[in-house]
Amino acid sequence: MGLALVVMLAGCAAPPPAFVTPIPSTPRSIATLSADRTVSVAVAVGSATPTPQLVGDYPSLVRPRLDRVQQGLGHLEQQLNVLNTNPMRMAEADWRSQMQSLLEDLAGANTDLRSLGARSGPDAPLYAEAKKLNGDLDFVVSEYRMALDFDADGTHFIRAGRAEKMAADEVESILSDLRRSAALTLTPRPAR
Repeated sequence: MGLALVVMLAGCAAPPPAFVTPIPSTPRSIATLSADRTVSVAVAVGSATPTPQLVGDYPSLVRPRLDRVQQGLGHLEQQLNVLNTNPMRMAEADWRSQMQSLLEDLAGANTDLRSLGARSGPDAPLYAEAKKLNGDLDFVVSEYRMALDFDADGTHFIRAGRAEKMAADEVESILSDLRRSAALTLTPRPAR
């Protein structure tokens, strides 16, 4: 019993440190600022390759990008409609590679839309809608990729399909708002 107690206490003790840092015997000098010393200030320098400024009316910059997103979603829908008639196509390498290519195109269109950057003022509501659409499209692309790679029970396909429908509705809503606002600005008002 006594031996077991000694073994248990010795096994729980912390090992001694491998190296002990000695205390310095001579004091170290520490640099201090003096009155005759100059102080430098760091100034940010522009990048070597400046980013081109996107100029123009924000809605007119958004519209072609939204059209590209809408086309990408339409092509994705066509690819998925093939599965309605022949579900076994999903196992074929050519169908899967076409689907991956369409997802890459949609991700590229989404990146292009995101590249417009943040806007304020009268463009803030449109920017907010575009930003929300960016997140939704990221989710669609991610879920379809997960569906192609890891989806044994179909949950990613279901989530991706629902999100795709919502994103397509969002794109259509934003585009119809843009068309409506363009029609309002082009309609001449009668003189009084």
